[in-house]
Amino acid sequence: MTTTRVAFITGSTDGIGRATARALAAGGMKVILHGRTRPKVDAALAQLAAELPGAELEGVSFDLGSQAAVRKGAAQLLERAPQLHVLVNNAGIFAGERTLTEDGAELTFAVNHLAPFLLTELLAPRLVASAGEHPSRVINVASVAHTRGRIHLDDLTLAASWTGYAAYAQSKLANVMHALSLSERHDAQKLVAYALHPGVIGTKLLRQGFGPIAGSSVEAGAKTPVRLAGADAVTEPSGTYFNDGVATPPSAAARDAAVRAQLWDASAKLVHL
Repeated sequence: MTTTRVAFITGSTDGIGRATARALAAGGMKVILHGRTRPKVDAALAQLAAELPGAELEGVSFDLGSQAAVRKGAAQLLERAPQLHVLVNNAGIFAGERTLTEDGAELTFAVNHLAPFLLTELLAPRLVASAGEHPSRVINVASVAHTRGRIHLDDLTLAASWTGYAAYAQSKLANVMHALSLSERHDAQKLVAYALHPGVIGTKLLRQGFGPIAGSSVEAGAKTPVRLAGADAVTEPSGTYFNDGVATPPSAAARDAAVRAQLWDASAKLVHL
């Protein structure tokens, strides 16, 4: 008997996350949706259930900008999902102004990096335990913007040099580094990690961060996460970065092992692990 594989996707009430959720559910996986508010999650669940009769769907809601909420959300998820095979860290923001969270972190860094970092650590034991014939997966939706990013280890809140783009690029570089670090810290028989640039996709984030650019469809943006999450066997080495579906070396900054180790330690400290 094969068990149904289970995927949890952050930020899956709209955009690339929703398209990823829909494709994986249509392919026979059980999908747990995530959004910031319960009404948004319930609306997305109802809509997907109508589109995909018989699909296995659930939902949880919590705010990625609050570490307490992330911890609560992870606990809720672990209660609901005795098995978990895929975590897609998809949710992301592009902030219009510099804001600090209740935890004292810059909002972009908190939502785009610290939340997935914490969530992954809280869910990793379940992901590893759920690995069967094939490894479980962590998939970080990053961006080609990571190539313009720099990790400001002495000023992660960018108090001295904040711009929306600098904050976004730093957080996306952190996503790529996170996947590389996970690949080094886990047995690839049990858990693999990937990061990807989905392409220039016409999402809310694109409009907020980059203005009136015509992007590709969210379905096009979901292609890589769907392939990595949905395939039975893993064919690409853990830590691989994909640019628009093609395995591509990430930026030199992402491959800097010393900075990556420092970022891991700083992140663990900031989320109190």
